[in-house]
Amino acid sequence: MEPDTPPSETVIRDETVIWRYMDFPKFFAVLCKQGLWFAKATTLRDDPWEVFGKAERLTGQPAGEWQEAPDGRKTRTISLSEMIARFSQTSAEYIDHSPEHLYVNSWCSGPESMAMWEIYGSDGFGVALKSSVGRYKRAANFIVDDSHFCFEEVEYHPSLESVPDLQLDFRQSIPMPGRSLRSKILKLGRHKRECFWHEHEWRALLYQDARPEITGIDVGFDLEQLISEVFVGPRAGVFLVETAESIMEKFQFRKPCKKSDLLSSPRREAAPAG
Repeated sequence: MEPDTPPSETVIRDETVIWRYMDFPKFFAVLCKQGLWFAKATTLRDDPWEVFGKAERLTGQPAGEWQEAPDGRKTRTISLSEMIARFSQTSAEYIDHSPEHLYVNSWCSGPESMAMWEIYGSDGFGVALKSSVGRYKRAANFIVDDSHFCFEEVEYHPSLESVPDLQLDFRQSIPMPGRSLRSKILKLGRHKRECFWHEHEWRALLYQDARPEITGIDVGFDLEQLISEVFVGPRAGVFLVETAESIMEKFQFRKPCKKSDLLSSPRREAAPAG
């Protein structure tokens, strides 16, 4: 069996800038709920390979013998090899159903992205929250211990079927349900196919026991700590900046709000007089 070990985090500096692009209704929901939505991985339908993983398991172990008790009832002993096989199969099933256990909150790292504005605000009605990795970690209010969540910069691959972290072998080294197995499941959420490279994704991952009745979880955040600035899309009209400021004022959330200048014309020197 494997010892319990905490999940490792991708090394990314706390000063790294991250962006959360969204539409106006979601922006309103963030302020209203004072938190962020963590979507269950099964609902992330843009990528059917989300939280992909495979686990080899022990099978076909010999069963124990049937014995007759003094009262006539029959009982069956479980051999050690059968017990280990059951542990192996149980842990592998957790990997099979890992999208039911992981909840994701995604951001984009690095500079402001025109590509992301086109996806989330091409009609001018997008909003972006600017933060940093350090701000996010300090602002999060998880009510579980740190073995249940991690913060990861996504790694992109030509094929997920060749990534070692996603090809697990539980035939000899078997992680028991608990911290060790949670660590392996959390790692599944840091890998995506390279066709999503344009997202430059940084994400928070939250592990939960299987809850088929829900599609996600609201997690409380200190928004004053989390958000440094609010931007509306580069194609937004002036009234949208005023609308965003009005919404923020309603919730007494006083942070800088401005229109993105990615589509602003360059400054040019005036032509010399003829």
